[in-house]
Amino acid sequence: MRGVAALLVAFFHLRYGVIGIPWFDAYIFSYRFGGRGYLWVDFFFILSGFILAYRYGSYCRKLSWHGYRHFVWQRIARIWPLHLVTVAIAILYLGIKYGPSYLSRDAIVANLLLVHSWGRYFPPPLDFPSWSLSCEWGAYLILPLYLFAVGPFRRGTFHLLLVAVLLALLYWYAAQFGKGTLDRLREQWGLGRCILEVAIGVSLFQLSSLLRSWQASRKDDAIRRIATMFDAIAVVVFGAIFVVFIYTGYDFYFVPLAAGLIFCLSVAEGPFSFLLQRPVMILLGEISFSIYMLHGFVLWLCQDIPTSFKARLPFWAGALWLLAAHLIVIGLSYLSFKLIERPAHCALTRRSKSVPPPSLSANIRTR
Repeated sequence: MRGVAALLVAFFHLRYGVIGIPWFDAYIFSYRFGGRGYLWVDFFFILSGFILAYRYGSYCRKLSWHGYRHFVWQRIARIWPLHLVTVAIAILYLGIKYGPSYLSRDAIVANLLLVHSWGRYFPPPLDFPSWSLSCEWGAYLILPLYLFAVGPFRRGTFHLLLVAVLLALLYWYAAQFGKGTLDRLREQWGLGRCILEVAIGVSLFQLSSLLRSWQASRKDDAIRRIATMFDAIAVVVFGAIFVVFIYTGYDFYFVPLAAGLIFCLSVAEGPFSFLLQRPVMILLGEISFSIYMLHGFVLWLCQDIPTSFKARLPFWAGALWLLAAHLIVIGLSYLSFKLIERPAHCALTRRSKSVPPPSLSANIRTR
């Protein structure tokens, strides 16, 4: 599911690369579901909390400096290598296009340290999707403490209430700082949005773990039917997300739907889950981080094509243009995963004793 979400974010931005192609640009922007693609970032925030609770929940039950340092280093190894590459590319591109004076030293330093979305806007944006990565980095720094605090509470009612409280806090936060929309909670106010949604993901993991433990204790046909039911619910929720995108203009509806989708997929067995576990979907999930971090550069290249050239293109060429942009993003992301992400992560964590992943982590990762 991560790969699908990353491509939907990419589609939201890459549409702007076809502006100027007669008729096609108006046609593609008429699809309202594409105009809400920025909300899939919230899906990633919630999923991050879910997966990290899977992987580190038991590890963080005992608070120690060694454990905290290990967690932070694992996160650095995961996100920083590709981030540094994209910052370097952005500096090179923007410096050549607009001149060195366009770049701000404060913006470069803030981007390198991944603090450019911690309450202050640092213009100009470099790799603009990285605002959410900055938010996640801030959430990572406090997540071990949060896992330690909520870890002892295992009752489902506690986490149901906690999710409700966190949703209420997010609603208040969006109204207070985002004028009622999540899209305004980015560079300046995105950190609070991310922390609340990561915390929601942690509680979803606890609820999923309780349900799966109950399922494991029973082996009758009813349990299989329940898993199939959750698979069907996941399909309905996934479809409901696009209905909300098309027929409403309110961002907040997406958050409980995204949370419900993640929870259902974590306990589901059925055709939808089977589809999301196919090799191509697993591959898209593996390269989803690169898709998210690199698609902005493909957008910039598309926007650099002269408008006079685009104006001569027929409608069908616009469709091929947009498809080619997505395929280029996928190809570059695959190379990035193979040549940057995976080798750098292995090199940085070679001497670090890894935490044995729980049995469900691979399951949810593919979805």
